[in-house]
Amino acid sequence: MSVATNIIWYGVAPLPGTREKLEIRGFQIMENPASDSVNDPLLGTTSVVVVNQLSADSNEIAAVCKLIPRFIEHGIRIVFLAEDRAERLRIREQALVQVSPSYPWDREVRFAPNLKGIHFDHIIRFEHGPKWKGCHIKEIGPEEKLTEDERRLVDRAFPKAQEIHLRKIAPGFSGSKVFMAYEKRLEAESSVAHLTQPRLVKINKREPLAREVRAMEVVSPFVPFELRPNLERFVEGFHKAVYVADFVDKSESMLDAARAGRAEPAISNLFNRTLHRWRDRARQTIMSEEPLVTAAERLQMISPQEIQQEYLDSEPIQREQINPVALWQLLQDVKFPHRVATIHGDLHGENVRVRGDDAILIDLGAVKGDTEVGMGAPLCFDVAMLEVALVFTYRGLEDGPDVFDQPEWRSEIAPYYTLDAILSSPRAELEPKPDSWLFGCLQRIRAFGIYEQSDSLEYPIALVVAMWRWCKFPATSEADRGRRVVALELGAKLIEEIIRKRNRG
Repeated sequence: MSVATNIIWYGVAPLPGTREKLEIRGFQIMENPASDSVNDPLLGTTSVVVVNQLSADSNEIAAVCKLIPRFIEHGIRIVFLAEDRAERLRIREQALVQVSPSYPWDREVRFAPNLKGIHFDHIIRFEHGPKWKGCHIKEIGPEEKLTEDERRLVDRAFPKAQEIHLRKIAPGFSGSKVFMAYEKRLEAESSVAHLTQPRLVKINKREPLAREVRAMEVVSPFVPFELRPNLERFVEGFHKAVYVADFVDKSESMLDAARAGRAEPAISNLFNRTLHRWRDRARQTIMSEEPLVTAAERLQMISPQEIQQEYLDSEPIQREQINPVALWQLLQDVKFPHRVATIHGDLHGENVRVRGDDAILIDLGAVKGDTEVGMGAPLCFDVAMLEVALVFTYRGLEDGPDVFDQPEWRSEIAPYYTLDAILSSPRAELEPKPDSWLFGCLQRIRAFGIYEQSDSLEYPIALVVAMWRWCKFPATSEADRGRRVVALELGAKLIEEIIRKRNRG
């Protein structure tokens, strides 16, 4: 593993006494290196960059600031030395803000008048986690490859790795890139040179991934250790971030388990064990009377304005003259007490892994709500989102031809999305097809959605929210577009039934 002993120094040379103190401590000072020499090998052995009172020419400072994103990607601290407070303010506002007006500069950049006294600690005592070392990263599969900055962060996230194999897995809806990662460690770090058990690697923009990590820290204590993602390392760059967590080995996605008819026990355990303590908190929290659709907007889950135009412009929606905004408004007047607390916020068939009868979460990036009055999330949303994800997801040709119209699939699922069918739940006398996975899954899911609801309209409205949230995301294929249009259409019809039932009292 490389040792960070370099200090890159721009501007006025360090005073002889400062240089001597740094060299005694093993640092090598590289003064004003040319931009083309500031490469990965150099930055991999650099701990701090010092910018020491450059000339008044703002272009000189701007040139150095353009390199700052690469310094940050390598975990390097940046220290500006400027005696004058006005000069420090000018550097911050005219140079750093030009690089990025939104980046949290105070976290990565330090300003000091000199390197005397406590200011010397900015260099000597700085530790920024693992450094880039140039390990071999092999990406398996035909998917789009990582960018250079993403590869640097993955390298830093595995500080003991000699070689990393990445295999992409389904990313969900957060925009993240998600991988299984197999690590071969450096000889000095392992007694046996072979690939380790896989870990989960997620890459996304810095801000949303940081929010996900914070959510993991807050809510993980309420999920059993063996049924949640456990964070190993979080590395932030300038634009992107990476985290590594343990991966559920010898498991399958809830979606694959459902299609194979193996998901029913895991569905029950998802709510009975994995999320049990979350749901217990809702029973100890004051019930909310906020309309469910208002809560969906407050929690930024869905509003009718977010439905993709490609679904609104489709022939079925145009033919039926469906107006989502007007229909949604009708639900704004429907309210009743319901349980609220913390919910997962993005339960779908790929971020729940099934191993035996266990349901194991691998994604806590969309957690919403808490137990504070007015801040809770309706408990029914998680259940409805899981149902909609399992029923409406198109996996590819194994689910049928990639065409917009899928009459066989629609004829199978549509009977379950009338108000009467939802209120009664799938009954044993409704014989499923011999090879159908749908019947058993819906029985398990709706047991939690309906038996725990506080009003007969609670779960039907939650299903509308989940189906229309499904239409918030762009389609990945023609068949996927067709299924999302069906979700929009069935949700509209369900709203009409809900309003008729409410008006009848």
